[in-house]
Amino acid sequence: MRYAFALVFVLTAAFVPAAARQAPRMGSQPVEPYKVIGNIYYVGSVDVSSHIIVTKQGLILIDTGTKEMVPIVQSSIQKLGHRLSDVKIILSSHAHWDHVEGHAAMKQATGARIMAVGEDAASISSGKDTSAANAGGWTPVKVDRVLKDGDTVTLGEVTLRAYLTPGHTKGCTTWMTDVMDGGRSYAVVFVGGTGINQGVRLVGNTRHPGIIDDYAKTFRVLKELRPDVFLAQHGRLYGMEEKMQRMKTGAGNPFIDPEGYRKFVAAQEAAYLKQLAEERSGAQ
Repeated sequence: MRYAFALVFVLTAAFVPAAARQAPRMGSQPVEPYKVIGNIYYVGSVDVSSHIIVTKQGLILIDTGTKEMVPIVQSSIQKLGHRLSDVKIILSSHAHWDHVEGHAAMKQATGARIMAVGEDAASISSGKDTSAANAGGWTPVKVDRVLKDGDTVTLGEVTLRAYLTPGHTKGCTTWMTDVMDGGRSYAVVFVGGTGINQGVRLVGNTRHPGIIDDYAKTFRVLKELRPDVFLAQHGRLYGMEEKMQRMKTGAGNPFIDPEGYRKFVAAQEAAYLKQLAEERSGAQ
């Protein structure tokens, strides 16, 4: 069954039947591109994130978003003064349709190499959602480099490290890199996905038998990271809209938010443990 992007979430993407698809697609509405920090720019929609990292050798694009977002992302890249052919690498937070549905069109438009981790690479290549959400597919597209946990991706002077943070999908990936801004170096995190999709059970999940251990691994990894700048796959998860408004006042960069990151991870882990305890209690 086809599912769609809902406007109302509980700390993660939720999916609703195809009959409700038109209105939820409003999550793909455009926003003006803007500089986040250093050489990182936002080119996504009102809620579904898409970022570019500018290097001397071209652009790294993290998440292409929904099919409706393809012209938004392309226009935003061009508004920032780049050509589509400048996009050399396409990465993803995780293989759900609202983050990779635009991969095929963006690869065709840019000639970029697509890179993804483990089972998410297979999912992107097949066009099928293999996660517990089972939320529908997208146009299959070749993954040019299949990555492993801990692998690095380098373009020009920029290197990102892939951290496998599974559960939300089997190959869900959190990316980290360093940027220079105002003479200082900042560690930047792009959280791959941490929430449990609506309707997904942890106990006895046959689509993702290892989902309980995978989420536990994710929170172990995320608690060990020490980012300065907190970004994620959906703007609402890191308060993007409010931070955009604060940035306009010129009172510092609100995306530098290590405390916000720690609180986010703690809240997400608490939600996971709560659901796990409730499911286990109900199964007894």
